[in-house]
Amino acid sequence: MNELKVTADGEGEALYASPSAFMGLSRLNGTHPHATSVMLTLMSIMGGNGVVRTTQARVAKHCNYTLQQVEKAVADLAEGKWILSVDASPEPGGSLVCTVNSNVARSEKPEDLV
Repeated sequence: MNELKVTADGEGEALYASPSAFMGLSRLNGTHPHATSVMLTLMSIMGGNGVVRTTQARVAKHCNYTLQQVEKAVADLAEGKWILSVDASPEPGGSLVCTVNSNVARSEKPEDLV
């Protein structure tokens, strides 16, 4: 897998993202524009093993979206297998825990880049 290494927010943690995933995000933007921004936000805050622990309110604020737009975007991302194991609180703005699909991005260096 050919991957790009980027550092999010100057925190020093590497993110390895598949170039083909960015092509997919470009296509996703045409059909689900809110999902693209939410996906990039989730990628920027994911931890080890691709796990994201945040709140729907934090994502909404970062993307300048309503909570309803974030909820719909998360559903679209889960349906498209961009994110897995989604656990979203039913409370408005509540917790959001999910895993970014490792074919999209990961925090560990892929084997073929070692």
